[in-house]
Amino acid sequence: MGKQTGYISTWQLISIMISSMIGVGILTMPRTATMTLHEMGWLGPFVGGVIAMFPLLAIVYLSKQYPGLTFVEYSPLVLGGRRNPGLGRMLSYPLMLLFLSFQFMNTGTVARGFGEVIVTAVLLETPLEVILITLFLIVLYLCMFDPEVLARVNELLFPIMFIPAFLIPYATFNSDSWHNLLPLHIDSWKEVIGTGVSTFTQYTGYELMMIYFGLAMPGARIALASWIGLGFTTLAYVLTVAAGIVVFGYEELQHLIWPTLEMVKTAQRTGWFLERLESAFLTIWMASVFTTIGNMYYSMIYVIRLWFGKGIRFQRVTAVILMIPLFYFSLWPQNIVAFFSFVKKLTYYGYLTTVVIPIFLAILQWCRHSSDRTVAEHKEGET
Repeated sequence: MGKQTGYISTWQLISIMISSMIGVGILTMPRTATMTLHEMGWLGPFVGGVIAMFPLLAIVYLSKQYPGLTFVEYSPLVLGGRRNPGLGRMLSYPLMLLFLSFQFMNTGTVARGFGEVIVTAVLLETPLEVILITLFLIVLYLCMFDPEVLARVNELLFPIMFIPAFLIPYATFNSDSWHNLLPLHIDSWKEVIGTGVSTFTQYTGYELMMIYFGLAMPGARIALASWIGLGFTTLAYVLTVAAGIVVFGYEELQHLIWPTLEMVKTAQRTGWFLERLESAFLTIWMASVFTTIGNMYYSMIYVIRLWFGKGIRFQRVTAVILMIPLFYFSLWPQNIVAFFSFVKKLTYYGYLTTVVIPIFLAILQWCRHSSDRTVAEHKEGET
C-alpha cells in the first residue's frame, strides 16, 4: 500500500545522488579545505571523496543483497534475520530515529545556509523568514507526489549543474596566479587526513541512496550510478578549491565567508554573454540547493511513510506537519557565527547516519550471509 517500486532509472539515480551532495557546502569549501593544508588544500576534498567511498560501498552492497528494498525494509532483516522479523524491527527503531533526526537537522541547516547567502548577496532587504518560507513551500509541494516526480525533477535540473561545476573553475583559471598552488609539498599526513575528514562532510547526501536505491527499476546499475555520482562530486570540489587558491591564495580565503561566490565575482571572463557571471552562478546554485533540500526532506517523509506502511495521503499530511518545526529549527542559530558553530557540531552527529549505520549493517549482513552459506554447504556435504 505504502510503497511503489521500479521506476527510477540509472541516470535518475546519478542525478539524485549528485544533486543531494552538491549544495551550500560548495560555497565554503575553498576556505575549509585550505585552513590547515594551505596551498595543498585541493587535496582535502579528494581525500574526503576517498573516505566517502567506503560507506557508499556498504550501501551498494546492502542494496544488492536486498534488491527492491529500502533501508527501512532491509534493516530489520539484517538485524533480526528472516526468522526473527519482530526482533529485527525492534532493533531497527534506533537506526530509524537516527536517520530521521539527522535528515531533519541537516535539512534545516542547509536551508538556513541557503537563506544566509540569498539575504547577503542577492536580496539584501528581504527578511530571512520570507526566503525560508518560499523555499519550504516549494519543497512541500514536491512532497505531495510519489518518488517518481522527485526523480524527474532531479533529472530535469541536473544537466545545468555541469555549468557551475566546471565553467567557473575554467573562467577563474584565466588568472596568472598559478604560483599560489606551489609548492607541492605535504608537511603532515595527519593534517591531510584531518582535512579530508572535515571536507568529507560536504559529501553528505549519499546516505539517501539507502532509500532511493530501493526504488530503482529492475536492471538499474546502482554501482555505476554510485561511482559516477561520487566521482563527479569529488572532481567538482577539487576544481573549486584549486580555483579558489589560484585566484585568492590560501591566506585570503580564510577571510571570506563565501569564497566560491567571491571567486565568481572576480572571474576575468565574465560569462562571455553575461555582464555579471555571479548572477548566472547563483541562479544555477539555487536550483542545486533546492534539489539537495528536496531530496533530504522527501527521504525523511518517505521513511516515515514506509515505517508506518501508509500511502500518499499520509505522506502529504506528515510533510505539512513537520514543515512547521523545521521552519523554526532553521531559524534557531542567532547569527552566522552560531550557524557555522552548529554545523560543526552536527557534523559529528552525522557520522552515525552517514558512516556508522551503513558500514555496521553491511558487516552484519556479510557475516550473516557467510554463516548461512557455510551452514548450507555443510548440510549439502552431509547429504
